[in-house]
Amino acid sequence: MGRIAYIAAMIAVLCSCTKEIDIDYHEIDAIPVIEGHLSMDSATVKITTTRNMDDSVKTAGKRVDDVRIVGPDGRATLLDYCSDGTYRPVEKITPAEGETYQLQVTIDGVVYSGSSTLMPRIEITEPQFLWVNFMDWMQVMEFETTNVPIGSEVYGWVRIHRNGEIYFSDAGRCKGDSPFDIGLYYDSDMENDEEMILYNGDKLRLEVRTIDENVYYYLAEYNNTKKNPKQFFTPSVDGKVCLGFFAVYDRVVIDMVYEKTAHE
Repeated sequence: MGRIAYIAAMIAVLCSCTKEIDIDYHEIDAIPVIEGHLSMDSATVKITTTRNMDDSVKTAGKRVDDVRIVGPDGRATLLDYCSDGTYRPVEKITPAEGETYQLQVTIDGVVYSGSSTLMPRIEITEPQFLWVNFMDWMQVMEFETTNVPIGSEVYGWVRIHRNGEIYFSDAGRCKGDSPFDIGLYYDSDMENDEEMILYNGDKLRLEVRTIDENVYYYLAEYNNTKKNPKQFFTPSVDGKVCLGFFAVYDRVVIDMVYEKTAHE
């Protein structure tokens, strides 16, 4: 049986001495970054820009020429710029399963277009906390799909919040006979990262977003390489570059309270 293992472990690198190195970074032209989401609950689009290595100030969501989502029937819904720097539709958009939607963002006269399809929602079992020995004892959150046929492949974007803050986020692929295993932390004297340790009473929210293949490959490539993936959006002008993605998804959300158990 194949398994998907997400191991969220941190490795400390110790150095005997350090020396400050001055690097002369070259200024670069800012590149648009588009992050679009369309779910059964809401639609949001945020446009930012890349920044130079020595710029520590995060870019706020910016206004652009036009933002719209085009449905499978060709009908376009405009999105308005809100005070928090996010674009939202003037009227609710409810995506239909199996249908493809297109996000069109116009920036300085250039239209960037990207599409995504709403796939059937992945249903899952109640998550369980299990101990495994992976070089050392660690605990995993495990759950299985309940509506995916054996051998069929699906794509999920799994996110865990702990006490309201993001704890884990990654995209994965899974077949109907394979569980999702998410590594939580090492139970070892070497583990000193407070941000990775769960404690009794921590409130966890598990969210499994069902995404299509193109969105999966974009997110997986970014998470695995930490480099900019292949361009998701197609520009109306050759040579223009834009980062980001547009994901249409349904989701399952499960809230739970963590209780640490002893090794088996």
